[in-house]
Amino acid sequence: STAAGATAAVSAVAVFAVGAAEPRQRAFVTATAAAAGGLGGFFLWHLAAGGVGATASSKGGGAAAAAEERALRAVAHVHAKQPCRDEDVLDEAAHCQEVERWVIQLRGGRDFVPSALRLAARAHQLERHTLPRRDYPEGREGYLQWRAAARRQQGTRFQELLVSCGVDNAVAIRASRLVAKDLSTKEDADMQTLEDAGCLVFLGQQLCQFQQGMDDLKMVDVLQKTWRKLSRQGQALAMGLDYTPRMLGCLLEGIAAAEGFQATTSPLVAPRLPVATVTLLRDSWSLVSQDKFGAEFYERLYAEDNNLRLVFDNPVARPENIPKVIRTLLDLLDSESVPRLERLVHAITSLSRHFGRLQTKHLAPFKRALVRTVMAHAASKERRKTNQAWEAFFYSLYAVAAPHLVLHDSPAQFVAASAASLPTPGGGTQAGYIAAQGAALLEMCLRVTALSQGGTGAPAEVLHRLRDAQEWLVDAVRDEVNSYCGLICSCYAVTADEPEPPTRGIAGVANNAEEAERKRWLRRSVEVPLHIAELSMGSAVACLPCRRQIKRSLHPDWVAGAKLMRTATEICFRNVSLNLQSAGSKGIGGEGLEKRFVKLRETEPPWEDLVTF
Repeated sequence: STAAGATAAVSAVAVFAVGAAEPRQRAFVTATAAAAGGLGGFFLWHLAAGGVGATASSKGGGAAAAAEERALRAVAHVHAKQPCRDEDVLDEAAHCQEVERWVIQLRGGRDFVPSALRLAARAHQLERHTLPRRDYPEGREGYLQWRAAARRQQGTRFQELLVSCGVDNAVAIRASRLVAKDLSTKEDADMQTLEDAGCLVFLGQQLCQFQQGMDDLKMVDVLQKTWRKLSRQGQALAMGLDYTPRMLGCLLEGIAAAEGFQATTSPLVAPRLPVATVTLLRDSWSLVSQDKFGAEFYERLYAEDNNLRLVFDNPVARPENIPKVIRTLLDLLDSESVPRLERLVHAITSLSRHFGRLQTKHLAPFKRALVRTVMAHAASKERRKTNQAWEAFFYSLYAVAAPHLVLHDSPAQFVAASAASLPTPGGGTQAGYIAAQGAALLEMCLRVTALSQGGTGAPAEVLHRLRDAQEWLVDAVRDEVNSYCGLICSCYAVTADEPEPPTRGIAGVANNAEEAERKRWLRRSVEVPLHIAELSMGSAVACLPCRRQIKRSLHPDWVAGAKLMRTATEICFRNVSLNLQSAGSKGIGGEGLEKRFVKLRETEPPWEDLVTF
């Protein structure tokens, strides 16, 4: 229906519509009008096209139109004489026809494409191979020199051709400047439209050929730069194109980098799954109907929470792309590829949070929909192990995604996430949060007291200690979610039966690596809560000399801060004790951790003294 089409097109652009320049705002209006259709759509198109240019028929009548048709035939004749290299997916004529097709779509119809823009589209890469690259130095500087010279040559050649065909001089000059890219995309709408069209041809027709022989990091960089060239309207159209699983992953990572959402440091670590788990995941995925999976997944997801339609209302999240993303993630589960998986998961999470308002609480229905959709296709004799493997897979992704989401959730969203049907954020996460809040309350009391009449300023080292503690405790919240997800993942992970006698060689190395991975998450499950307790106790001890100077009206806040930190410490003591017992004698470095724990427990508790004024 027209209304449905309008909604889809508007959402495709609006999802990415942030801070646009005036020409790009016009592009947004034109995309909306295209979806709206009907009389209202026509008027929106007319309004958007106004001032950009005019067609030949509206400016010069039949003579101008005839001159332009002669020019188009002349351009076609030039294209026909150009060779098509083996590496060219499209010959020169076909390439320019595709550029023109996208220009017409971007502007909403042929009648709304100015004459100069249409001519420039047809000559987008006029005689692109006549200036040899070898005539210029190697490297990026030489490449840029060659490109600039080629564009100047194309613009000059095109202007001469247009003038010889009788095209209006003003149109010829503008068209040649568009071909030479001699205009700013930020200031000229036609230049941006032509840039969009060229990028869309690259993404739609040339990307598969271009990416051959290039690694993922290089392709992420290429796609990041391509994304930055596109207007918001062009980006919305780019998201609707069809990509291979690998290129879809590279595109998402490139978009995150272009939008400023890439990890500023290394993303949080994802657990390395055992070989047996990875094998089971890939084998069970091969049984899934790829054509139907996306629709089945969304049906289950929206049955649990219909509001998630808003989160996934984006062209890139259409059903046919869901199995592509899963396929890409499964391909990255080998240990040497996990760092790339971590970056990709971080990119998807960041984009989903920013553009789709993804929250931590949404991960619970997402997990159930994912696992249940896969299990509907699983072999009956492997159902238990298959279910375990996909649970482990989810928590390996959750270990990267959840810490990022938790730190961006609002207080209300964090409460909702705590109530969701996933075991994290749990008590350990809450301990980190309330410890940070407790340290903040103590600092507030010290600062307000210092500003009050007759108040005493707190020592700088105490304030510095409290500020550092708050930063570290917030980081500990992130680390606690990550470590707990890793621990759950290691519990669910399916391992091969222990061989007898112990396997040597490559298989033995793999088994040792898997055992080391389990020990790492057991150790982390002790380290993080122990660190929270140490920070809380240390901050409280540092504040003891300052308690008597606190302004009387702030005593309730001081007590609240102290009790929050005390409660956090008690929660962490309990978690450390339980996790040390679970680790037992598994060689996780527990002896050193246990000594730290014993030392902390034997330290004189500061809590009663801290609230004695």
